[in-house]
Amino acid sequence: MRPPERTRQELDPVGAFASRAITIGSALVAFAFAAAMVVSYIDWIKNPALALMGLLSLGVASIIVTSATDPYRGPFHRGPHGWVVALSILAGAFITAGAWDTDALFALGWVGPASLGLYSIGMAAYRPVREIVAYGALASVFMGFTSMLQAQANPLPNVPDAAIVGIHLLPLLALNFSAAAFTHSIIQSIERMRAEARAAERLSAEQETGVARSVQQDRVTILNREVVPFFTEVLGGREITPDVREHARSIADAIRAVMVAEVDRTWLENLVEHLRARARRHGEAPDGARVVFDDDNVANLMTYDQRTALRALLVAIFDLTDDRPQNLEIVIARVGERCQGFVAVDIDMVDPLVKSKFGPYLAVMRVVFRRLRAEHLQSVLTVRFSYDQR
Repeated sequence: MRPPERTRQELDPVGAFASRAITIGSALVAFAFAAAMVVSYIDWIKNPALALMGLLSLGVASIIVTSATDPYRGPFHRGPHGWVVALSILAGAFITAGAWDTDALFALGWVGPASLGLYSIGMAAYRPVREIVAYGALASVFMGFTSMLQAQANPLPNVPDAAIVGIHLLPLLALNFSAAAFTHSIIQSIERMRAEARAAERLSAEQETGVARSVQQDRVTILNREVVPFFTEVLGGREITPDVREHARSIADAIRAVMVAEVDRTWLENLVEHLRARARRHGEAPDGARVVFDDDNVANLMTYDQRTALRALLVAIFDLTDDRPQNLEIVIARVGERCQGFVAVDIDMVDPLVKSKFGPYLAVMRVVFRRLRAEHLQSVLTVRFSYDQR
C-alpha cells in the first residue's frame, strides 16, 4: 500500500473533487490553444506530420489529466503526472521541429510551455507542491534547451537568444509556480484546521469520564423503571409464587439480552439501526432483514477517518432512497492480514447521475481506504474496499 502524500486530494478530498471542473477546463483549454496555434500557422509549417504528432501528444496528455483525476479512478499518482510532463515536452519538440527554419517558429515556441502550464493548474490539487515545482523546473530545462536551439537557428533582429528563451518559458513558469503557491497556501490552511480539530479531540477525550458516568446513569434509570417496581411489588406481597419467579426471570433475561446486544454491536450496526429508525419516526415500517454481516466485529478496526467516510456514504444512500434502500448489504471480514469490505445496494438511476450523487463520497473513501473499487451495473451500486487491522 502506498504511503499518504501531502496533497490537497489526500488532505481534503471533497475540496479537490469540487475543483475538478477547473482540472477538466484547463486540460481542454491547453489542447484547444495548441490546436488553434498550429492551425493558425499551418501554411508556414514545413512538416505537418510532426505538428500533428505534437497535437496528438497533447491530446493524450489531456486525456490522462481528465481521466486519472476521476474520483472513480483516483488518487492521482506520480506516474500520470510524469507522463503529462513528458508528453508536453515531446509535443513542444515535435511542433518546433515541424516549423523549423520558418517565420512561425517563434510563435509556435509557446505551445509546449503554455500547455504544460495549464496542465499544472489542473493537476495542482492532486500532487505535492514540491513535485509540481520540481517537474515544472525540469520541463523548463528541456523546453528552454529547445527554445535556445531555435533562437540560434532563427535569430530575431536585435533580440538576444536568452530573451527569446525567457519569453517562451514565461507562461510555464508563471502558471506552474502560481499553481504551486496557491496549493501550498490551501494545504497550510487545511493542516491548521486539522491541528485545531485534534486539540478539540483531546479535549473530548478528557471528558470521557463524564460520558461514562452518563452511560452509567442511563443503566440506573433502566433498573429504576423495570426492577425497582418489581421488587416493591414482591416486598408488598406475602409469598413468592411461581408467577413471581417467572416474572423475575423474564426481567433478568430481557436486561441481559439488551446489554449483551449493545456490547456485541459494532458502530456500523448501530449506525444502520439509527438510519432505519428514521423511517419508523415517519410512521413507516423499515425493512427488518439483516444488513450488516460482520461476525468478527472488524468494523471497529477502522480508523476515525475511515469510519467517517463510510458513514457519510451510508447516510447518502439512505437520504437518496427516502430511508428505504432496497437490498442493502454490508459485508466486512478478515482476509489474511487485512480486512475487506463490501457494500451493495439497488440504485435506480442512470450511471452519470449515480456518479454525480456519490462521486464526492467515493472520492473521500478512495483516499482513506487506499484500495477501493466502485461500479454501477444493472442498477446495483457496488463498493469494495480494504484496510489494515489496527
